[in-house]
Amino acid sequence: MKVGQIRTPQRGDDASTWHSGIGVPRLMRFREESLVVKITEVRTHSLSYPLQSKFANSHLWNTTRTAGIVEILTDAGIIGWGEGIHVPGAGICQRLIGRDPFDVEVLWEELCGQLGDVAGYSGVDIALWDILGKALGRPVYQLLGGACRKAIPAYASGLFCTDVEDVTSALSDEARGYVDAGFPAVKMKIGFGLDYDSRNTAAVRQAIGDDVLFTVDANCAYDTATAIEVGRRLTDQDIYWYEEPVPRDDLDGYFEIRQALGVRIAGGESLEGRRAFRDLLQRRCVDIVQPDISIAGGFSECRKIQAMASANRIRVLPHMWGTCIRLAATIHWHATIPDDPQPLHPEPSLFEFDMTENSLRTELATERIDIVDGCVPVPEAPGLGIEIDRRVLERYRVG
Repeated sequence: MKVGQIRTPQRGDDASTWHSGIGVPRLMRFREESLVVKITEVRTHSLSYPLQSKFANSHLWNTTRTAGIVEILTDAGIIGWGEGIHVPGAGICQRLIGRDPFDVEVLWEELCGQLGDVAGYSGVDIALWDILGKALGRPVYQLLGGACRKAIPAYASGLFCTDVEDVTSALSDEARGYVDAGFPAVKMKIGFGLDYDSRNTAAVRQAIGDDVLFTVDANCAYDTATAIEVGRRLTDQDIYWYEEPVPRDDLDGYFEIRQALGVRIAGGESLEGRRAFRDLLQRRCVDIVQPDISIAGGFSECRKIQAMASANRIRVLPHMWGTCIRLAATIHWHATIPDDPQPLHPEPSLFEFDMTENSLRTELATERIDIVDGCVPVPEAPGLGIEIDRRVLERYRVG
């Protein structure tokens, strides 16, 4: 078989030998004949969605949602989709042409490990794994070793500061809506000062009741002393974890806060590459590490980060903040992360489900990924399991 040729089913073929997937030609089983696939083109799409209503974390007002999308085409007719926080440079894209997407680890070391730009290359790596899954007729989670869970309990990630007149009432109403929707946990943004944080966490806790897990995220707002003072004020609200209390490079601060407070400390969402996680994990600065698959290096690198965390007995709960592509990729990876340890009743492996306004998450895929009974289902179609709506892609494409 020549490169790029796909044998079509013939009369008398056993139907069980054929796999089909979203937008994927039917491929013969590898045991009968090997398929050679080559990358023919890499397209990048910088997207920007203007928000109808702005909202703030501790550092800035969000007025748009942006993403760097990577589209990789092959001579087999298979297309892979990935997402980074920005698109990779032209040099990386050009050096992918003619390469075998199955060389996913080799390509990572050659084009990212040596050239850098982990956050940009993350989208390339995700797209390569999407191609692998589609070529084999398997969902990505199976290529990663299989799913430990087919439905992941989710927490509603929202409760930002807004410019409404009564923020406390707005937060309370929003939180009750998440509970009514079936979420077993919620996350609220803090980092706006001791008074704001104390008053509004108390209101949200009252709104959601005692049985819903409640986490808070300061987005690196505080110095160590202030973070400890805020954390002590919040203990009355039964906080499940306290996320990013200080800047990401203040490892001594993370360690001191963890020692001072009787609450789980989480962080790591903005770190790029496995080596950036090394000291955070080895020094046990956090109880929960939160790599973002579109920042930390895609599936290939996140597997290594997960292995380091496991070796240091630190839980991995991925961060998710992006389009439907990052959402699908995170689901596949999260599904494969085992409980460690594995008691009869393990701590919930909570998935971050972004509840803020973002058409890049809700409209870019032809079929929307939604919560079912408080859980996010794991896609079963080949690759990432989603199909991109090109009309929406072009609508929000910039540059």
